[in-house]
Amino acid sequence: MVTYFKTLNTGDIAAGSTVNKDWTPDTDIVIKKVMLIEKNDQSLSNVDVTITIADVPFTRDYVPGSAIGTDPEYCWKPDLEVSKGSKILFSVKNNTSSSVNIDIVIEYEKR
Repeated sequence: MVTYFKTLNTGDIAAGSTVNKDWTPDTDIVIKKVMLIEKNDQSLSNVDVTITIADVPFTRDYVPGSAIGTDPEYCWKPDLEVSKGSKILFSVKNNTSSSVNIDIVIEYEKR
């Protein structure tokens, strides 16, 4: 199978602010990995993330961004089938004292 990548950028998230980013695939996919990359190499330990896929919450209530991971070997690997037209939603809350800018990287295969 061919591996594809989709990157959602949050833009700068001010201290105390929240940004929602979503993607709706135009074909059936399998999410293999999800990584969070802070563009200025800041820690994601104090950044709260919620993930909802096809109206199913995968976080209860949230997960620290650092738990999702930045390394392809040590990141969240859901191996999750997602149907065409299903929304993938990430909510990112910055609890730090300075702004963060995060790339949400989704590695997937077409089904």
